[in-house]
Amino acid sequence: MAKFDHVGDVSPALLVQLAPREQVMVLVDSVRYRDPGITVGRVKYEYPNPTGRMPKTLWHYFETLDGPGTATVSTGVVGEIRFGQLAAGESLFLHSGALIAHEATMKYDRVTLASYEQPRVPFTQYLTAARLTGPGKFAFQTHGNALSFNLRPGESVRTERHALLTVTPGATIGVKVFGGAPHFPPMHYFPLVDVTGPGTVLVHSGRYLLGA
Repeated sequence: MAKFDHVGDVSPALLVQLAPREQVMVLVDSVRYRDPGITVGRVKYEYPNPTGRMPKTLWHYFETLDGPGTATVSTGVVGEIRFGQLAAGESLFLHSGALIAHEATMKYDRVTLASYEQPRVPFTQYLTAARLTGPGKFAFQTHGNALSFNLRPGESVRTERHALLTVTPGATIGVKVFGGAPHFPPMHYFPLVDVTGPGTVLVHSGRYLLGA
């Protein structure tokens, strides 16, 4: 199994150590250093569009690192790097903009967590996330401070869409739209995400692009 560690504090890098025949998927153009023994390639994941819109199939590219050897990966931005591990068949939803690397043994696709209607927007809005399914290790990066909530059945937290980092599949997720007259300008609406347990939720104080 690949070894993950982090280097630095302000703008940290992910240190990946690979044995022979081990492979890790990382962000495209994020490799800053690699041993001569590391082979770099590229892989294309294809999966059904979780919103049901066109195109029917979506895709996402990752670079591949094949061992043996050591490499460092960096997004070039400030934020803590965290690690996770999933057992075979176990899944986790995470903001796709947060994912840095995952082992090749893991499955990656995109899912819709919730759909909602927003005033003055003529089509349905979707809250989507990346889904990782084990077995394997993965690494992701927060922006700003991160808080973890272990929700018992019926307990809820409300968060902004960009702030939702990870959530376990057992939680119930919905979106409510606030704003508009009289308390806000008529064009100002903002959706907030309600996550209800049981489940574990990780939120952060930063922002990722929703389309990432």
